[in-house]
Amino acid sequence: MQYQLITYFQGHVKIEVRGKDIEKLMNELIHSKIKIWDAKRLSGGSIEFHIHLNDFFKLRPLLKKTGCRMRVRKRFGFPFFLNKFLRRKFFISGIALFLMGIYILSTMVWNIEVIGTERLSTEQVLEKAEGLGIHKYQFKFKMDDLDFVARELTRSLPESSWIGVTMKGTKIQIKVVESTIPEEVPLLSPRNLVATSDAIITEIFAEKGNPVVRVNHRVKKGDVLISGVIGDEENQEIVVAKGKVRGLVWYEYNVKVPLKQGVKVYTGSVVDRKYLVFGNRALKIMGFGSLEFEKSENILSKHMLGWREYSLHIGWMDEKILESQIVERELSMEEAQSVGIQQAISDILFSTGIDSKIQAQNIIETKEENGVVHMKILFEVEQDIMTEQPIAETNQLF
Repeated sequence: MQYQLITYFQGHVKIEVRGKDIEKLMNELIHSKIKIWDAKRLSGGSIEFHIHLNDFFKLRPLLKKTGCRMRVRKRFGFPFFLNKFLRRKFFISGIALFLMGIYILSTMVWNIEVIGTERLSTEQVLEKAEGLGIHKYQFKFKMDDLDFVARELTRSLPESSWIGVTMKGTKIQIKVVESTIPEEVPLLSPRNLVATSDAIITEIFAEKGNPVVRVNHRVKKGDVLISGVIGDEENQEIVVAKGKVRGLVWYEYNVKVPLKQGVKVYTGSVVDRKYLVFGNRALKIMGFGSLEFEKSENILSKHMLGWREYSLHIGWMDEKILESQIVERELSMEEAQSVGIQQAISDILFSTGIDSKIQAQNIIETKEENGVVHMKILFEVEQDIMTEQPIAETNQLF
């Protein structure tokens, strides 16, 4: 491999030699230690071989001495490529202008990203930054020191406690840390915590107030769980009841599952399209023509050119369009039951909250009618079962 590279950069030629004393010429080449390779006889008595470019210029006296003539058949290597390249002045000028354009574009700001804003709007930050010379298409060398810009932005935006400005290639990132404002604690009226549904208590913790029930107690909807009235009859105090109560609740679900289900599959047919990307615009260069797929899915992959940390906002994008179709699949009874149970569980967790836990499930009834499986399922769910109730509404209970 190393020898091939040396040969390429030195350059070599393939020549044809004619004459009566070709054998004498070959002996002279060996005596002069001139290396040739791929030598072969041609019709008519001539011979063809390859020779290094620096040895090629040593041939003239040997040809004259032996009375032979030569003709260059082909040229190989970097010196010939460079000579041909240098003759194309317009091409070289175009490359120089292209590289100069890329360099100029890399010295400009192409994108400004603002992160960390919640109460502040991105437009507010960008407006203040523009007043300090930070905006799109600005040359980097015209901008002030970024630490100075960060301090001025922090000073001009009182809602922020710290702002950092960094340069990443052609993108400026403005990171904002907003000032912390203490949350206002709402004023709460005295209250009890009551059950939202019939349940068996599995956990109760009274942070404030008097727990009326214990673990394993059965309660009905509306029963008081944690009372806001504490103390005895002589020394009572009404407080805002706080705490946590969980219990087992039962749900009965009627589920219908069709035995024939539509499933998306890929046929294997793919259409490839390629685009040149300039900033936010894309120019299609391959994959023209109308798409004949009835259903399809697109997969995009974008590749942008860059140098070190600099992004040039120039690149290409590949698009694969996969043909798909809906295939009808028939479920077994066991599969249909599994699908129905999962549907019911998803509905339960959505309505009762992510903290809920399915403790048990039991299929009470299953039957098939006209290609549809009808199921009745009983679930035992552990969940939060408390809600607030003003004390005024329940004074008569105490």
